[in-house]
Amino acid sequence: MYLKLLGATLIILAAYLMGCQVCYLYRQRVRQLEEILLALEMFRAEVNYGLTPLPQAFQNIGIKLKKPVGTLFLNFSSILNQRQGLSALECWKSSLEKGREEFSLRVEQMELLARLGTAWGQGDRRGQERQIALIQELLRQALQRANEEWQKNDKLWKYLGCLGGITIVLFLL
Repeated sequence: MYLKLLGATLIILAAYLMGCQVCYLYRQRVRQLEEILLALEMFRAEVNYGLTPLPQAFQNIGIKLKKPVGTLFLNFSSILNQRQGLSALECWKSSLEKGREEFSLRVEQMELLARLGTAWGQGDRRGQERQIALIQELLRQALQRANEEWQKNDKLWKYLGCLGGITIVLFLL
């Protein structure tokens, strides 16, 4: 009797934790988009006010940010410093590919990050600023949608996990 009760409790708990894991991914997506927007603001400050070269600016930004966004910028800085004859866009895409698995972002959000590479080191300062401002606006919209998804789905997935566990227990009894 007690063994059945313990097993039922463990099944419900495991199902609930699976629902919490899905909620965690939604929350991570929001946090990562916020970090990326923060990184872009830091980049604008580094380049406009500090007149820092690109590799050093990205290293400074990467050190201040959490994983995986900080790692992305540190990898980009490292690839730029190696001077393998690659353009900034190619270095950015290489850095994105290296850290793609660590991100919780959707495909369209990753594409926005890939588009960001077109702004690094291309054209004059004003052109770069316009390009970055455009991508920032698109990322803000993506952040707003991700935040809405997280708010909407947070309780849903927790309840689904718990109710799914209860359903499994009922089928097993």
